Amino acid sequence: MDNPSLNELSRKYSLLIIAISLLATAVACSNSSAQAPTPTPSPIPSPTAEGPSATVGTSEASEYEKLPLAPVFSVASIDDEEVRLENLLGTVPVYLLFIPSTTDELDISQLKNIQANLQRFEKSEAEVVVIVADLPTRVIDMRDELGLEFALIADPLHVVASDWQVLDLDNDGNTSPASFVFDAHGSLIARLVASEPADRPSINEVLHAIQESLKSGTA
Repeated sequence: MDNPSLNELSRKYSLLIIAISLLATAVACSNSSAQAPTPTPSPIPSPTAEGPSATVGTSEASEYEKLPLAPVFSVASIDDEEVRLENLLGTVPVYLLFIPSTTDELDISQLKNIQANLQRFEKSEAEVVVIVADLPTRVIDMRDELGLEFALIADPLHVVASDWQVLDLDNDGNTSPASFVFDAHGSLIARLVASEPADRPSINEVLHAIQESLKSGTA
């Protein structure tokens, strides 16, 4: 058998060296990958769902969500006539007010303005119901003195005011002046709970809300 030439042996030796080098490189890379820690993805923070806080003294929709749809009541007026709010809501527009007293000038002025514009409410077939935080005898005296001709309910123990969340908002144990306007379908279309004693809607603002609901066909 002939001996292989020197060039052929040299070529085979070179190929062997290259193969060994490649094998060593592959093993080194494999060890490096095994030792490198796998990065852990950072947790995605969950979005916080903070409900809108009800701001007293505004009529934002966020406030409506805080309020029960219709905290209805069935109580006797100062004339011993039963006032059932559930019978009114959904039949005619309703303007429901909470008045803190029978003596405060702001309270008296607001009631006088309502009486002076009562025919405008009647023209829109709207019912006015006023909850007064005082004794029945005092509410009757005020009614007679001012000549009021709309429904008046005495709430000396603040039962109705508490149900409607307008009691003790200033931590003074009193009812806050408040106005709620409902369309003829019983939907709450305007709400204002006063943050200041004089923070009350005008008669024109209330009537505008009622009339717009009638024009738009929502009432």
